[in-house]
Amino acid sequence: MQLMGDFGRGINEAFRQVDAATQGVSSGTFTVNQHNVLAAARISEAQADALRDRWKTARKDMYVVAPGSDDVSTRIAPAWNDRLIDDDDSYANRVRDYIAGLKKLAVQLGDTAKSYGYTEDEIESAFRRNGG
Repeated sequence: MQLMGDFGRGINEAFRQVDAATQGVSSGTFTVNQHNVLAAARISEAQADALRDRWKTARKDMYVVAPGSDDVSTRIAPAWNDRLIDDDDSYANRVRDYIAGLKKLAVQLGDTAKSYGYTEDEIESAFRRNGG
């Protein structure tokens, strides 16, 4: 969808940023075993951290300013901001929830590593390699 004018360019840019933040994200499955569980945890956490950093910047840039003082502009800008940022089901909040899911997955993988016999020190060491 391409919208025209200054207002349209702002909305198009917001959608572009959402697309860029989620580019390469795909659903799928992978098998975790005792040999790759720590790597999987580390990757999940690293992806969550990288996406969170991009999300913080993109979220601010998604804010739509009314392009004019006319009735349409002053009514539509808040509606777009609700859809993009403020509503519980906004695009920004969907990405935030996805990030939280990745973090939760990393914790679950850490717990799985314990069940495979890894020590707390080994698990912490694996996560520290992320910088976390």
